[in-house]
Amino acid sequence: MPPRSAVEQSEHRDLIDDLLLEGKSPRFVSAYLKNEYNESISHTAINNYRKNKMNIPKEVAIEYKKKKEAEKKQEIKSKKKKNKAVKKTVSDLEKLDEIIEESFNTRIDIDRLVDDPECDQVKVEGLKLKMRQQGISAVNAKNNILKQDDTNVEINVEKVKVNLMERIKQKRRELNDLNSND
Repeated sequence: MPPRSAVEQSEHRDLIDDLLLEGKSPRFVSAYLKNEYNESISHTAINNYRKNKMNIPKEVAIEYKKKKEAEKKQEIKSKKKKNKAVKKTVSDLEKLDEIIEESFNTRIDIDRLVDDPECDQVKVEGLKLKMRQQGISAVNAKNNILKQDDTNVEINVEKVKVNLMERIKQKRRELNDLNSND
């Protein structure tokens, strides 16, 4: 380890630091120490100390660079997290699209099933209703994800259920009428 400089060994080191940080020149500090404390430290030694130990601009540049690099790393990290979340949300939206498509495109023909005596119409309609409820939930979930509150679909499922049940009853009455006329 190199020997400590005259400034580092001085009992007035704090004062020297303060004077240098105030912007005083090494010549001023050297003369001040000689006049006030009869301490001889050359302006060259003080200048070397200032450049090597009190180099504020150099330390500022180093610290600033570290801070900017840390910010850049955090920005990259945040961007990766955001991109991952975006991809997942897009995937979720695509899944919701599939659910919506499947739920509203049921392949059950009510008119054909009403005429089928082996088919329990209430169960068929219940199944269709559940599929539609699933579709409605998917539409609402999708709209919530997209924050499209003004297009949020709200359907009274109970009202739809009652209407479907009424259609089934009507079809059964028609079938009974046809059977009783035969």
